[in-house]
Amino acid sequence: MLYELKRGRVGIVTHQELEDDYVMYSFPEWTVSECIGSSYNFRSNIYVSHNLIFVVLDIINLFNVFGDKNRIALYIRNDLVLVVVVNDHDDSIRRTFDKTSEHYLEGKGIGETVPEKFLCRFLDHLLSDDRRFLENMEINMSLLETRILKEKVEPAVINEILSIKKELMYIWNYYDQLIDLGEILRDNETDMFPDENIKGFEVFTKRTIRLSDNVKHLKEYTVQLQETHDAMLNYDQNSIMKLFTVITTIFLPLSLIAGWYGMNFVNMPELTWRYGYAGIILCSVLIVAGSFIVFKKYKLI
Repeated sequence: MLYELKRGRVGIVTHQELEDDYVMYSFPEWTVSECIGSSYNFRSNIYVSHNLIFVVLDIINLFNVFGDKNRIALYIRNDLVLVVVVNDHDDSIRRTFDKTSEHYLEGKGIGETVPEKFLCRFLDHLLSDDRRFLENMEINMSLLETRILKEKVEPAVINEILSIKKELMYIWNYYDQLIDLGEILRDNETDMFPDENIKGFEVFTKRTIRLSDNVKHLKEYTVQLQETHDAMLNYDQNSIMKLFTVITTIFLPLSLIAGWYGMNFVNMPELTWRYGYAGIILCSVLIVAGSFIVFKKYKLI
């Protein structure tokens, strides 16, 4: 699908269509195979010449960060912006392109714009819901912190924190590649676009940097959550040790009495006293009760 603009064209094609038509567009042959290279890391290598900017971008779904990544390649010239769909598992790339096109079709008409302005709006639409997503993530992390502080610490909580931390790492890498592209377009070192048309790329770059900074803040928040979790875990362990210490202290005098009278010396009067057994029981009860009252007074139990 190609649209004719005031200057040049914009379009979206599949990778198969690119393989068939790259000669017609005068694209370097190596860029076609570069589109389907390794998907292990996020792509941020950008090829820049005097008349072409080529970049491969891996696009993630923020609501399913660990799912399959979408991938697009961008061929950018003064008279052409071509979006090549390499992978589009959820059809979001196509929808984003259509949304960008509709913006111009509903306005003055797509024929009144230029490729760089269309590209800038397309990139903006890629980030349209990201701020709201990060805000919701921060709220969920705050609720998780409250859960850690108010409820019993669960082993599953640390796994949840580590999962969030890994998710944020993926998002940060995703924004990093977009920042690289935005800076290349903003700097316009090859004078590919008129200076008055590149302000949108500066806005896009600053916006992406702010989102990246938000992710960095959330990554630091996960460290705080982990420290809070460890502190509460230590608090629970200390409370258990404190309880055991109090119990041991309460029954220590009873151990002394048991050891004392367990010696069974002949001249111990309590051994032959009629009320000796009951007296020792009463003495033990009073010691336990007295210890309990003292610990309760000083809020040790």
